[in-house]
Amino acid sequence: MAPELEPTTGTTGVNRILASAFGVKLVSDIPERLSRHGLRPWLDGKRRRRLDRIRDSRLLFIHVPKNAGTSICDRLYGAQMKHCSAIYYARCAPDVLALPSFAIIRDPVDRFLSAFRYARSGGTRHRTISAPFRKHYGAFHTIDDAIDHLAEARSPFDIDHVFRPQSWYVLDARGRPALDRLIPYEQIGDIGRRLGREELASLPEFNRSRECRERPTACQLDFLHSFYEADFALRHQALTGIPATVRATGPIGAPVPSFAG
Repeated sequence: MAPELEPTTGTTGVNRILASAFGVKLVSDIPERLSRHGLRPWLDGKRRRRLDRIRDSRLLFIHVPKNAGTSICDRLYGAQMKHCSAIYYARCAPDVLALPSFAIIRDPVDRFLSAFRYARSGGTRHRTISAPFRKHYGAFHTIDDAIDHLAEARSPFDIDHVFRPQSWYVLDARGRPALDRLIPYEQIGDIGRRLGREELASLPEFNRSRECRERPTACQLDFLHSFYEADFALRHQALTGIPATVRATGPIGAPVPSFAG
């Protein structure tokens, strides 16, 4: 059975006005925007209940989109969890961020291709692209269409979660990995043993998009390596255990880790 899902955010009426007032496209991004300005946002009942689910589990999983997170949330929390960042948790619930924590880190090119086919098809039967982006993404015909969208973005708030860098979710305000463990996507089958959590030993498949037959050209790969530079560094950390520290600012204001030592 799929986890308890919620409808994606709409773009009409009050939601559209609120999102525009805070300079975001998704009303669900307002708490994230405030958190990144050093403010503690007000949390509605749904957000407070999600935090309580995490506290009850005693394990924080940060759900990076397109990294098998729906399946993990199903087993850990029995419900959909929003794509909230470490910075959000630091502002809204520091006790939650202090729990044992982990995230899945995926090869950035593979993740982009998964996001591209997911976006172009509007999502899956378990989850759809957020309403503000659905029409635009449904018109994508080629990888270049998606790359142009990323290149034109002024901030991560201008793109849907599926295309945002993984670093957006797992780095703290100073650009350092904020979680105890970064686990490579290829090792998902071993996370139950590694974390000592029996419920994660066998994961169902949700939200899986169709295989993408298109492959990036050399020029497209150059762009992806630049845009997702921080994610390549984080993947290296996940694979090798070598800690990453911030060294620069990358595309759309994202910190770029470098390796200590």
